[in-house]
Amino acid sequence: MLNHLKFKQNRHELQVSFHYFYQLCSLLYQRYCPRSVIERRNVEHTKITDIKLLALLCLQVTLGIQSQRRFYYLMAAFMPRQMVVSRSRFNRRAQQLLAVVNAIRSGITKDYTHSGDLAIIDSLPNPLCAKVRNFRVRIFAGKANIGYNATKKMPFYGFKTHMVVTANGYILNYVITAASVHDAKVAPELISGCPCPNILADVGYVGKKLKTSFRALGYNLWTPYRSNMKGAKQHNKRQLKALRRTIESRFSILAQQFGIETNLTRSLFGFQLKIELTILVYNLGFFDFMTN
Repeated sequence: MLNHLKFKQNRHELQVSFHYFYQLCSLLYQRYCPRSVIERRNVEHTKITDIKLLALLCLQVTLGIQSQRRFYYLMAAFMPRQMVVSRSRFNRRAQQLLAVVNAIRSGITKDYTHSGDLAIIDSLPNPLCAKVRNFRVRIFAGKANIGYNATKKMPFYGFKTHMVVTANGYILNYVITAASVHDAKVAPELISGCPCPNILADVGYVGKKLKTSFRALGYNLWTPYRSNMKGAKQHNKRQLKALRRTIESRFSILAQQFGIETNLTRSLFGFQLKIELTILVYNLGFFDFMTN
């Protein structure tokens, strides 16, 4: 008994985290959710509300749990009062929230983001299987394909997520393509509506044609020259190259803390919902809506 002060109680903070996300999602849902969703037929008879479901999905992203099955049974064990629907119903209802999550993410970006004069574009891989199964896998046949990840120097089968972020790391927009699609092909679509006039990119975006298309859209594209290109030493400014590494550090956070590169869903709606939720939860870290 004399040593009882040495005992430590193992506690989980699921209830605290869920309550925080529930309050936050209530605010954002009422502000940005389309009226057609809020006022849909028989919405008052649903066993689990959209706000509660959205809070649970945000909690799953925060916990870094990739499998929705595992998350469902974890919540059913620790918070049975919140999980009042079957796992299959939970999955279907979650996929129906894709438009809501997109509306909230876009609304926050439009209303609260002070992007500045500079944005950075790059892409990250979303492999769907191990390397040895690249030519045998049938997941998303006709949609996904084999591409090459220059950072990890390995081919992969799956998709690629292209992003444009601000200088401080806030994600403004994203585009999902097949793995083989070159970054430069989706760049004009990616920066559509971007408030930053200056765009930083890597050597994969080098080209006069692409730079001209950016200029026609009202943007100034800067890319470092390859070492064998004329005037590379004068053009490759160290400060801009260091600033471009911002997106690489943010990709590392998205991959390690939120698992954005690992996607276990087997439907297009589920795949995009995972990306949307990850970006939304990540972007919410830049604000304090509960205090202000």
